[in-house]
Amino acid sequence: VRMYMREMGTVELLTREGEIEIAKRIEEGIREVMGAIAQFPGTVDYILSEYTRVTTEGGRLSDVLAGYIDPDDGSLPNESEELPVPNKATDAKAVDDEKDDEEESDDADEEEGDGGPDPEEARLRFGAVAEQLDKTQKVMKKHGRDDDRTVEEFVALAVLFSPIKLVPKQYEALVTRVREALERVRGLERAIMQLAVRDARMPRADFLRHFPGNETNTDWTAGLLKGKPKYAEGLERFQADIQAKQTQLAELERDYELKVAQIKDINRAMSIGEAKARR
Repeated sequence: VRMYMREMGTVELLTREGEIEIAKRIEEGIREVMGAIAQFPGTVDYILSEYTRVTTEGGRLSDVLAGYIDPDDGSLPNESEELPVPNKATDAKAVDDEKDDEEESDDADEEEGDGGPDPEEARLRFGAVAEQLDKTQKVMKKHGRDDDRTVEEFVALAVLFSPIKLVPKQYEALVTRVREALERVRGLERAIMQLAVRDARMPRADFLRHFPGNETNTDWTAGLLKGKPKYAEGLERFQADIQAKQTQLAELERDYELKVAQIKDINRAMSIGEAKARR
């Protein structure tokens, strides 16, 4: 709803077909984000634990779940439903009201219809996600993260998880978790580049050519030194510092149970979905 109103507040009057197209694009973008998030360790587990919490400890299902966004399942407005049509006189007020609503509470967004999300449908959906997550983790433990069989199970998990429409608080918590991992990676990579390029005087082009794929390879600098480059003296002087940062990257990979490249790939897929929802 928020994304839809924000989008509609920035365009001229649209036909109903145009309004529905925007709504569909936003929903598709959110599904892609959720599909990417499902690949990140701990995210699906967290939502399942939140679901268990609200269903066993007297909480509200609408504290976690806002509904579903299955493709062509009727979750988007149909011809008998009215969409808010923006006009120049009300656009500014709509945006202001939306900001006020965000500051006050998420309750309005968290309800699906008058009765909220259907508990039985939620039980079936979350049960299917939990079952697939368990299967995915078992296959990954046996064959490894990069095995084709594991990849297939993650795809199946994403198919089940991506239609779940979380309330803004839960959705943002997952997006933030994934984004923070990338920020940590980038921070360490920037530090390594500064040591190699700024301090050791390694040409930036050389760094960009040789470093990718060697993020956690502490023998990387030794291999470069064997070639006796012009910057060998500087690189040797800062070799230990570079290796220390690479070790930190390796520790980060262990923390997240993902390789640096996988963290980047998941964030890239998430960003594409976010861009589609905003475009």
